[in-house]
Amino acid sequence: MKEVTINISSVGFPSQFVSDAEKETYEFGLQIGQAIQYEWFRKDSNGCRYYSQWRDFNRLRLYARGEQSIAKYKNELAVDGDLSYLNLDWTPVPIIPKFVDIVVNGMSDRLFKVSAYAQDALSQAKRSKYQDMIEGQMAAKDVLSIIQEETGFDPFVMNPDDLPASDEELSLYMNLNYKPAIEIAEEEAIDTMFAENHYIDIRKRLDYDMMVTGMAVAKHEFLPGAGVDVSYVDPANVVYSYTEDPHFKDCFYWGEIKTVPIAELLKIDPTLTKEDLDKISKYSQTWFNYFNVAQFYENDIFYRDTCTLMYFNYKTTKKIVYKKKILDNGNMRMIEKDDGFNPPDEMMEEGNFEKIEKTIDVWYDGVMVMGTNIVLKWELAKNMVRPKSSSQHAIPNYVAVAPRMYKGVIESLVRRMIPYADLIQMTHLKLQQVIARTVPDGVYIDADGLNEVDLGTGAAYNPQDALRLYYQTESVIGRSYTQEGDYNQ
Repeated sequence: MKEVTINISSVGFPSQFVSDAEKETYEFGLQIGQAIQYEWFRKDSNGCRYYSQWRDFNRLRLYARGEQSIAKYKNELAVDGDLSYLNLDWTPVPIIPKFVDIVVNGMSDRLFKVSAYAQDALSQAKRSKYQDMIEGQMAAKDVLSIIQEETGFDPFVMNPDDLPASDEELSLYMNLNYKPAIEIAEEEAIDTMFAENHYIDIRKRLDYDMMVTGMAVAKHEFLPGAGVDVSYVDPANVVYSYTEDPHFKDCFYWGEIKTVPIAELLKIDPTLTKEDLDKISKYSQTWFNYFNVAQFYENDIFYRDTCTLMYFNYKTTKKIVYKKKILDNGNMRMIEKDDGFNPPDEMMEEGNFEKIEKTIDVWYDGVMVMGTNIVLKWELAKNMVRPKSSSQHAIPNYVAVAPRMYKGVIESLVRRMIPYADLIQMTHLKLQQVIARTVPDGVYIDADGLNEVDLGTGAAYNPQDALRLYYQTESVIGRSYTQEGDYNQ
C-alpha cells in the first residue's frame, strides 16, 4: 500500500480523453476522489462547502423537531446581555413540527399501485388473438346459444352473460380482465422488491427530508445474492457536482461520506493486511480530529476504531470497438477489440475488414479513505441501469430530487416557516413577560387597622400577611375599632 499524506490538495479532475485502460487505473480513481474531496472540503473565506451544507440541514432539522437554539431569543430580550431579572420558560413552541407531520403524512399515502403492460411483439400477438376470439364469441352469441339449448354442449369459452355488447365494452373488458402471466410476474417482482427493501419506511424518510431540507436522496444497487437493493441516504452527507436541475440529471459525479468501523474495510478490499488496517486507522484518526464528519461523537474509543470513507460514482465514456471481418463466403465475423485498435485504411482495405465503434456512458465506482491517497476500490460499475430506448446512457446509483432548487440553492417548506416560528416564539416569551408583571391595582393599607385582627389561625396578622392576601384575593381585612371600643385612627 502506498504511503499516505494528510492534506486537501488542489487537484483538478483528470482529462476525459484518455484511453479506457488509463481510466481503469487506481491512479485515475485517486485523482477523481481527491478532486471531489478538494471541491467539498477545502476551507476558504466562505467556509467549507460540506460543513456549510451540514450545518444548514442540521439547523432545519432542529427547527422541524422544535429543538432549535434559544440563544437568538435570549439575545433579543436581554438588556446588555443580562437575563438575571427574567424568569421565563424558554422551551420552543412546537409549531413547525405540527405542520411538518401534517404535510409528510399527506405525502406518504401511496394512492397508486404498479401496473405492467407488455408491449413486445409476442405479447401483443397473444393479446390480439385473445381479442379476436372474444369478438368471434360476441358475433356468434345467438347461434352458440341455440347450439347450447339443443345439444346441451357449452360452446362458450366464458359466461355468455359476461360477453361485451359493443366495441367500447370490449376495449374496457380487455383493459380490466385480460392479464397475461408476464404482466402479473412483472408486477409481483416490483412489489416484492419494494417489500424486501421496506420501501414504505424509506419513502417516509424521503418525504420528511424533502419537507425539512428540501432535498431527498436514495441509492439503488444490484448486489450478487441479494438482488435489487434500495437504501436511504442522508442528504447532509452527500456530495455531487454543481447542477441547476431539480432532478440532478446532469451530475457527473456523486459521493457519500460515511464513518464506518475498521472491520468493514475487509468487505471492500479483502487483500488488506493488519499493517494496512493499522495505517488506515492511524491516518484516518488524524483526518477525524480535523474534519469530524460524525459531528457529535467525541469518544476516543469510537474514532480510534473507525474510518472515514467516501463512496463515489464518476461518469465518463467508454468506447466499444469491433473488428468487422468479411469472410470469403460473404458472411461476417465481429471480433471485439479495445479502444486502442486503430489500423490504417490501407490495412483495412487489404485485410477486407473495417472498424466499428460506439461510445456509451459508463459509471465508475470508487471508495477512498478521506485525507489520504488510499483507494480501496475503483472499478467499472456492474449492472448499470440503462433506459431501454437509449442504451448509450447510464443512470447513476444515486437518485435525488430538490423540487425548489434555483441556481444550486435548495429551498424547503421548513426554511420558509422559520421566520414565522421565530415571531411566534418571541410573542410567546413577551406574553410570559407581560403576565409576570401583571398585579392588582395599588391600594392604601392602614397598618394601625391591622392590629388585633384574629384570622383564626392563632398567628399575628401583620402587613406582610395583608399584602399576600391582597395579591391573591384582592381583599384586605382590618378593624375600625379597637378592643376598648375606641375608633381606630
